[in-house]
Amino acid sequence: MAVVSIINQKGGVAKTTTALNVAASWAEQGKKVLLIDLDPQSSATKAIFSDREFEKTIFDVVIGQADIQDVIVHSEEFNIDVIPAEIMLSGIDMQLAAHFGREQILRKKLEPIHRKYDAILIDCSPSLGLMTINALLASKDIIIPICPEYFSMKGIELILATLRNIRSGLGYKIGVRGVVITRFRDRRVVNEVIQQVKERYDLKVYRNFIPDNIAVEEAHHHHLPVLKHAPRSRAAKAYKQLSKELWG
Repeated sequence: MAVVSIINQKGGVAKTTTALNVAASWAEQGKKVLLIDLDPQSSATKAIFSDREFEKTIFDVVIGQADIQDVIVHSEEFNIDVIPAEIMLSGIDMQLAAHFGREQILRKKLEPIHRKYDAILIDCSPSLGLMTINALLASKDIIIPICPEYFSMKGIELILATLRNIRSGLGYKIGVRGVVITRFRDRRVVNEVIQQVKERYDLKVYRNFIPDNIAVEEAHHHHLPVLKHAPRSRAAKAYKQLSKELWG
């Protein structure tokens, strides 16, 4: 399986939650998984490792002060490898402003470890900065999580416009694997959103919706995947089924 980015410019769509729980579900199914946190807010890193501090992070890899193999950390609870993030990523656009080929740094850094993993997931920042462009250029395709609401549609439009710009400007084609419906409550609203996504954008919408479930937030608080914290919860069952659908 190739590198996949999980992306949406709109916050609050369970992007990081989806990255964490899909990664953990794949690991439970026997896959060797690497999760890369590429968000300056370090939400995925904190959800897994709490307030643990790291000597080296993805920031050090990108600026050339660490080899990628040296920043990989294993999580026993999630049973995945992780490349943590840090707040310094927020200023990286200016640091790399004069760097030739700065859009493809991550892609090149990942080359030595591609074959070690069955899956590499990138949790992107909710912005279209340099690191998100790096994630896209390092990926074969993307997954877009959305809440069933109007503003999520605007997020899809921004993402698709970015993919078109990358293809025309840099000659790199990135596919859209599909759209994941998160924070699901009302089937009528979801059905309307699915119809709009298919008609407007001709994108696949995954059948397994992720419910708005308190077990997810409780799992974050305990630094566990929801399938371990509350295996019988609706969210755990949904993520387990979604992970199988995504893999297939």
